[in-house]
Amino acid sequence: MNDKTNLKRCLFLFHKQASRLLKSEFDDSPLPLKRFLEHIEAEPIIREYINDCTNLHTPEGFSAISQCDEVAADYYGTFGPFSTNSQEESAQVYLILKELVARNAQGRSNFFMGYGTGSKKWQDKYRGFLDSVAQRLIDNIDCHLNIIGIESGLDDSGDAMTTIFNAPVGSAQVNQATGQSVVKATQQNGVASQELSKLLNGVFDAARSELGNGETLQDIEENLNSIREQMMSNSPKRGIIRGSVSLLKNINAGVQFSAALAALIEFLIEHGITIPL
Repeated sequence: MNDKTNLKRCLFLFHKQASRLLKSEFDDSPLPLKRFLEHIEAEPIIREYINDCTNLHTPEGFSAISQCDEVAADYYGTFGPFSTNSQEESAQVYLILKELVARNAQGRSNFFMGYGTGSKKWQDKYRGFLDSVAQRLIDNIDCHLNIIGIESGLDDSGDAMTTIFNAPVGSAQVNQATGQSVVKATQQNGVASQELSKLLNGVFDAARSELGNGETLQDIEENLNSIREQMMSNSPKRGIIRGSVSLLKNINAGVQFSAALAALIEFLIEHGITIPL
């Protein structure tokens, strides 16, 4: 396995694990946190980054044990403040997550009470914690891996190509050309959004018809939601979209599912997402 293939595999699996953590249920805690940490610790590229952050960039005086003690003692306490330096921030969040797992932090514990923007629902509080704390580490790791990919020419085909970046009407556009690339920037209007939703729903309906309920259907739904979120984002991450499509392509759900997925892939390619064969 060459370096580029290994990096693609690493990105793909990392996005899958990160997505599952961010979509996990409060009453499963701390298992989703534990699984996520075990995954990033098992990936050599990510583990090297984490070790560098914790060994060389942990802010002076920072203690995850003290942070957890303070939050546990304060009914509406929150973690932080976090450093504006990404490596220091990664060290802080990683050590906090490790400490929460070590303490077997349940979804109804004080650790999550201060999150959720005033909601009384435990799921909202838990999700608020993931968005405010865990997401920091996820974003920093994703950025680190993508920088490695850029430096290694992961997205450089070496040939002239056309990239189409689509964003919802009213949002900012980001246009970037590489080498002899040609960039076409278009606005994604309501019609395109409706078409995307129709195609995503078509894939899910076909899967439900041919598979019925089960873990595979849940995986399909998670990946379709990831594609929807990224395509409607102001800054869509093509790696996440490609990873989700790759997972869907590996599922043998039947003729209707395959046809619906092919239509979705055609739409994505038309909107600038390169899908590997």
